[in-house]
Amino acid sequence: MAGMDKNRGRKIGTILILIVLVFLLLGLFFFIRHRMHYAITNAVFVETERLVYLSFPRVNGKIVSVTKKEGEKVRKGELLAQLDPRPYQMALKTAKAELRALRRESDALEIEIRRLEREITLKQAQLQEEIKKVEARKEALSARIKALSAEIEQLERDCARFKRLVAEDLAPPRRLEGLETQLQKLLQERKALLFERKALIKARNSLEKEKALIANQKKLLLEKKENLKALLAREKGLLARLEEARLHLSYCSLTSPLSGYVAKRFHVAGDVVGPGEPVYALVDPKDLYILVLLEETKLKGVKVGCFARIKIDAYPQEKFEGEVTEILPATAAKFALVPRDISAGEFTKVAQRIPIKIRITKGPVELLRVGLGGEVEIKRR
Repeated sequence: MAGMDKNRGRKIGTILILIVLVFLLLGLFFFIRHRMHYAITNAVFVETERLVYLSFPRVNGKIVSVTKKEGEKVRKGELLAQLDPRPYQMALKTAKAELRALRRESDALEIEIRRLEREITLKQAQLQEEIKKVEARKEALSARIKALSAEIEQLERDCARFKRLVAEDLAPPRRLEGLETQLQKLLQERKALLFERKALIKARNSLEKEKALIANQKKLLLEKKENLKALLAREKGLLARLEEARLHLSYCSLTSPLSGYVAKRFHVAGDVVGPGEPVYALVDPKDLYILVLLEETKLKGVKVGCFARIKIDAYPQEKFEGEVTEILPATAAKFALVPRDISAGEFTKVAQRIPIKIRITKGPVELLRVGLGGEVEIKRR
């Protein structure tokens, strides 16, 4: 009975050993089959196509606040840092005050120019009218004086003739007296007309002087118009300065241009920064990719477009998938800081690694951070 139990125990042990061998062989088969269909490596890194460096453009000063730490998420348009705005607020206030004063000055000058233009136009019209009247009156007087002079000459001749006739008792003295009275009357009238014409000439000269004053006013008007042009030019310059001050003030607030996370913070509150000096480095999850350094011995069948399974060590429960987008044409060692010197011969065979880029197509990309490691399985074609 004991012998039968012993034989049965041997049979069971043999069966168990055979079952274990079968499972081992099946495991080895599937392992080899998996390795034949997939290129597997743990030389895997999360990388980004670009880091977005943020800085205060065209302004410098003291940082009064920062709102994000390294690794924190940011939203597009969110405030990340604030520069001390007081110097730029003062510049904006000064520019506004200068612009208001300049506009008051230019408005007053425009009013004065309009007043001068009206006065000059009115005076010119009045002078022209008065000059026409003086010239017309002077011409009339000249014509009357000429006619009187002709009458006087005729009367003088008549008086001389009648004097001879009266002396010879050929004409009555009364007739001569009448001619002489008429002659004196005409002489007095001509004298009055000559005096009036002289007064008109003086009046004409006075009007010419007023015309000269108007010419001076015109010169003054031109000067004021030139001054107004200069003020308007200054106003344009002040408007540009005002716009620049507003722009500089807006630059004191540093906002995020994307939704992502902070990869690096270079400054804290209290630091003094210059224009263009980086304050943050941001990463856009859309720019993340997987960099694989695949051994040259595993490169067979790996082509652009191949499917890839990705495991990230920091998130072992998460599943990521991707697609090969690029196989770089040079090994990673070619661009090392200290490349191998093989000029004297290379006696140690080292498998080189080829950089491969994988675009992430599935998985919670927002969890990834640049530099994380993991493992990749690339399905061969």
